[in-house]
Amino acid sequence: MLQFIPVFDGNTIAIRASGKLTAEDYQTFLPQLEQQINHLGKVSLLFELDNFFGWDLNGVKADVNFGLKYLGDCDRIAIVGDKSWEHWMAVIAKPFLLSSEVRYFNRENLQDAWDWLREKQEFEKAAEQLQPYKNIVVAVDFSLYSKHACKRAIELAHYYQASLTLLNVVEEVIPYTLYGDPAGNNVVDLNIIENQNKQAIKAAQSQMKAFVNDLDIDFTLEAKVICGEVNYSITSFLEAQHVDLAIFGAKKKQGINKLLGSVPHYVQHHSRCEILIVPVQESVF
Repeated sequence: MLQFIPVFDGNTIAIRASGKLTAEDYQTFLPQLEQQINHLGKVSLLFELDNFFGWDLNGVKADVNFGLKYLGDCDRIAIVGDKSWEHWMAVIAKPFLLSSEVRYFNRENLQDAWDWLREKQEFEKAAEQLQPYKNIVVAVDFSLYSKHACKRAIELAHYYQASLTLLNVVEEVIPYTLYGDPAGNNVVDLNIIENQNKQAIKAAQSQMKAFVNDLDIDFTLEAKVICGEVNYSITSFLEAQHVDLAIFGAKKKQGINKLLGSVPHYVQHHSRCEILIVPVQESVF
């Protein structure tokens, strides 16, 4: 017997197959399936094989025709069962369904099957909801790599009519004891540390001004210098400013792990905005 399982998930159709399937089962079922496919367009299918014992001879022929007519144009096909031969059936079917992704799941992993089917739909929904960049930030350390990244950022800001901010973080000096705790007044003169931080910020502001002037651009942008721990400060700034895209310059080396430095890697894993790494070969400079 073939039965529809009620589904409220976009273009997903779920079917339960039980007993031994006959040609009559397909004759009754296929018109309903065809109606749903015509209504939904490209679909994903979940086949739940429950107390399933295969097909009789005429049922095999009907199943082959069913596969040729309907399954080849499906996005994803999840087959859920509890027998080893059902798994092999899914493996054998893959070469004949070139335009469809087919995957088998054991019955105890039914939720994984649903997650896999929904995965592509969720991705497509997210892609449809992509918005133009409105707020772009470039993390700069005043190096030639940062300058190269800024050029790319300016192009993107022009294209999307987005705001552009250059951000430099001055690593804050904090005295620590041997045990890793912040030191108090009785250990060091905190006024000296505070003055060091102020001087570092002042120097960075001067560098930022020279850096922006050296870009020699006819584009309005903001330049910010803040003080703190670099990884966290950048992430906090991006969140507070509702940044859409954060851009980093990087020296191009062999291997993606070498390309993604520690700061971009941290920000990528702790920020909700998109991250763009702009690599450059040293020979460019």
